[in-house]
Amino acid sequence: MNRSIDFFRDEVRNGFYIPTAIKQAWAATLDVLETIDEICKKHGIRYYADWGTALGAVRHGGYVPWDDDLDICMLRDDYEKFRQVADEELPDNYVIHDYERKENHWLFLARVVNYSKMCFDISYLDTHNNFPYLAGVDIFIKDYLYEDEEKEKARDKEVMTLLAKAENYIDDEGKRDSAVELYRAAEKMMAEVKPEESNLVGQIFPWVLKNGNRVGENKSLYEKSIRLPFEDTTIPMPARYNEMLRKRYGDYCALKKVWDGHNYPFFEGQKKEMEELSGQSLSRFVFDEVMLERVAPDKSGSLKTIAKECLAEMERLLDVVEALPDDLTQDVADLQQLAADFGTLTENVKGEKRPCTLNVVDALQAFCDALWEECSAIGNLEGDMTFDGKKEDGKALFSQSRAALDKVAAAVKENIYDRKEVLFLSIGPREWKSFDKYYQMAVSDEKTDVFVVPLPLMKKTFLGNINMSDEEIADATCLKDYPSGIDYADWAGYDISLHAPETVYIHNPYDGANPCLTVPTSFYAENVRKYADEVIYVPIADTAEIGVNDKTDIYNMGHYVTAPGVVYADIVYVQSENIKRRYVEVLTAFAGEKTKDIWENKIRVRDAVIGPVQSGKVYVDDVHGGAGPNEKKLLVCIGANEPAECDGSFAELLNNKLEIIRNAGGKLKVSVLLYPSPGEAPEGTDMYGDILDILHKTEKEGIIEIVSASPRRADDVAREYDAYYGSASAFVPAFAVAGKPVMIADFKV
Repeated sequence: MNRSIDFFRDEVRNGFYIPTAIKQAWAATLDVLETIDEICKKHGIRYYADWGTALGAVRHGGYVPWDDDLDICMLRDDYEKFRQVADEELPDNYVIHDYERKENHWLFLARVVNYSKMCFDISYLDTHNNFPYLAGVDIFIKDYLYEDEEKEKARDKEVMTLLAKAENYIDDEGKRDSAVELYRAAEKMMAEVKPEESNLVGQIFPWVLKNGNRVGENKSLYEKSIRLPFEDTTIPMPARYNEMLRKRYGDYCALKKVWDGHNYPFFEGQKKEMEELSGQSLSRFVFDEVMLERVAPDKSGSLKTIAKECLAEMERLLDVVEALPDDLTQDVADLQQLAADFGTLTENVKGEKRPCTLNVVDALQAFCDALWEECSAIGNLEGDMTFDGKKEDGKALFSQSRAALDKVAAAVKENIYDRKEVLFLSIGPREWKSFDKYYQMAVSDEKTDVFVVPLPLMKKTFLGNINMSDEEIADATCLKDYPSGIDYADWAGYDISLHAPETVYIHNPYDGANPCLTVPTSFYAENVRKYADEVIYVPIADTAEIGVNDKTDIYNMGHYVTAPGVVYADIVYVQSENIKRRYVEVLTAFAGEKTKDIWENKIRVRDAVIGPVQSGKVYVDDVHGGAGPNEKKLLVCIGANEPAECDGSFAELLNNKLEIIRNAGGKLKVSVLLYPSPGEAPEGTDMYGDILDILHKTEKEGIIEIVSASPRRADDVAREYDAYYGSASAFVPAFAVAGKPVMIADFKV
């Protein structure tokens, strides 16, 4: 699937930094899911998100941020239907891994994989987001269990006996067929209970084998499904998903960055295997000590240098004019043209409307006017001017021009030489928020010219070529989504060698090292520092604090910290001493112990330098309406599971809840959010029934407002509200990470 650029952006979600490399893996796995989904829809096969994927669908609106695999489940009868059609329906390059087909796959699950081997074919990479590694979806099978505990124990014991026998053959290639036959017999035994014979279902291997039928679930859980948002698509979940997740995980809304499923990320092992086979590193950025050498920036082509040269030439030409040469007309014309060209250049570089530009241009215009008037007083500028005998005193004749040129020099000094330029290179509206504090500091200095240049984030091929049209590149700046009130400059017209800014803020760490995305090469950190006195790298957002045992966080730092932007920057601002310590550790391991002092000096704690950063403007889909001075803003979320899990009339229970809000008067400003939003429901379904009618009626009374917001904007939404009340959703962890009160509602009470 051709996913949007935004999908592949680095982002911080619930305090966890997710780099593009992980997004590539997500995309590859989602492509497999969508293929499975199409087959299941075509053949009426039911499937559901399972394990971490189910948790992510409910709690995050997609992947659990620190996970990267995708699990689904099918009841045995649906799985058998799927296996009957899968070989015919799956794309030619797809394969199914199971104990019959895949060596060392001694598991009772099927894995649908996007290729038979890693593929570095350029045409394949161009259509798979430059991701060469195998990605797949695990299909767990739920069998029907004996409701009689003793019968289930007996069945499980027989299964275990067969598996124990198979162990004797697994490591002997010549006896693999015997092991497969024993596994087939075990699987047949797992499938022996028919749907009509039991109300219990469960994943027999390994959970029921270990714990008996008490870990089984009522098959009624899987009678009705709803689709929940999952990244940029949707995925089926049991309609009573809260009931299912509570039984499995207890307080499943609590964030825990631990799991035992697989190594993170799943493709790292494949990458190492390919590096061992090829003898080459697949890393896109390799450190070299020369990168730390900082040479003086090249100012030779800057406006300030050109201004000095122009003034010097204007002085020389005025000296010539004051000597009243025979070709005075031409010299005056040359002088006026030079002044006009200099004024145009200043407008192009500084911007026509800036006061500093107007001051210089006005001084140049006054000089040209004075020059014209004094030449006109001498004679007809269009004819040949000759002087018989002793020439008059030219300095006296052009005294007004000389005074005007002195004012030009003073204007240039004050408005060009003595002014500082600060440049902000932003890669997106959401990322811009990390610049807001620095921007406010810069514009508060009257002697600083501030330029904000939104850069297009562009998709590239594996070989580094941009594969976007000019129109797509223009759209990729997302300019319409940036805050209003800022004078933005067009990246295509901003010549950094001409501006040669004193300070440049960047928050794209990658230069050309991102595996999927890039920005225009002239704005790579490596190139920017050729012309800027100071390059400052600011991460796109704060993360949660990272400890030495947070292995997934530290792994991901290998993508966005050991990157060109951080290495080439003169200063790196981070949020805390702890994060600075993590940066220094990761960079030292990357570049060598002797570089440690360099990182210690370069990386600085932001708040110690500029004070705490206040949250800037928040961008939320349709969340609106600010609270009054004495009001608290409460977000109430109603999940699609609530009507399904309610024993009585959910409409009556909801009316009771709304009555409590009504009685709160002006103390609360309440926004109600349905999760998922009605617009995200599959076409032709009605998940909420008369709930919407009740909410619309209450909204007309002014008691609540109905809002909608994408799970992708959960962190932004959390900053807008004082507290959260309602169902489990992707907004719960966002409020928790933001330190806001969270109350998980029981709408049955």
